Amino acid sequence: MATSIYFIGQAGIGYFSIYYLMPRLFFSKKYIAFLVLVFLGIVLGGLFITAGMYALFPSIIGEGANHISVANYFLYSFLAVLSSTILFISVRIIKERVHAQKMNSILEKEKTENELKFLRAQTNPHFLFNAINSVYVLIKKDPDLAQATLARFSDMLRYQLYECNFAEVPIEKEVDYLSNYIELEKLRKGKILSTDYKIGASVHDFLISPLLIIPFVENAFKHVSNFSDKGNFVEISLNYEAGDFKMMVRNSIDRTAYLRTDKMSGGIGQDNTKRRLKLIYPDRHDLIIKQTDEAYYVSLTINLK
Repeated sequence: MATSIYFIGQAGIGYFSIYYLMPRLFFSKKYIAFLVLVFLGIVLGGLFITAGMYALFPSIIGEGANHISVANYFLYSFLAVLSSTILFISVRIIKERVHAQKMNSILEKEKTENELKFLRAQTNPHFLFNAINSVYVLIKKDPDLAQATLARFSDMLRYQLYECNFAEVPIEKEVDYLSNYIELEKLRKGKILSTDYKIGASVHDFLISPLLIIPFVENAFKHVSNFSDKGNFVEISLNYEAGDFKMMVRNSIDRTAYLRTDKMSGGIGQDNTKRRLKLIYPDRHDLIIKQTDEAYYVSLTINLK
């Protein structure tokens, strides 16, 4: 019976505090009202325990030389209810914070995934616009080459539509996609452009987020110089060493024409990729972009371990 009295006095006030007062007052930031009512509840709990124990054990609790005074027993009961109530409230606060952190983590993950989907959706139309223009130019210049190029374009489109819906893809597929794009651009640009494309022997058997490297290559071909009296070049190299994937892209530029074109284009592809890199590989990538009067240089390193 004594156990029941203590349970009702302590657990009753504890449950009342966390399931009735906290949702209505504490979580509504009405802290003063919450504290006042909790304090009153603790007092009532102490009084309930003291009265119950006094009724059960009058020979122990009461006024007398061998008795525990009612005031002292009330103080003991008050402290017992106070400690248990603080424990109940603390557990509820910790539980709510853990739940809030979990929900925030889920929401942040969903936000990141939705943003990545949006950025990837932006990438596809951007590429299609450039690739269709390339095929259009080839149709005018050489119908036979245009037919061969359409086959490459079909492979590239298939890759984008059916194989880029995963968070990561084999690097071999990304390299094939990139190689097809470079061949398409080489055909479109003709002999006026010198292209140096190198793939390191170690670039295989690892995964990477799809369509991350192509925008920098697109940008190189888009802004490469078109000089008639000196060389125009695009240099691309891919390497993999000790878990680090490294890409270097360098292209010649006509500074005057480049600045004019860059202002018109807005650089959607590269800005998109920079944002994706921050979302997918935070603190695991290093992007360096430099520009001189003669060349534009991009160096990207991604730690994939």
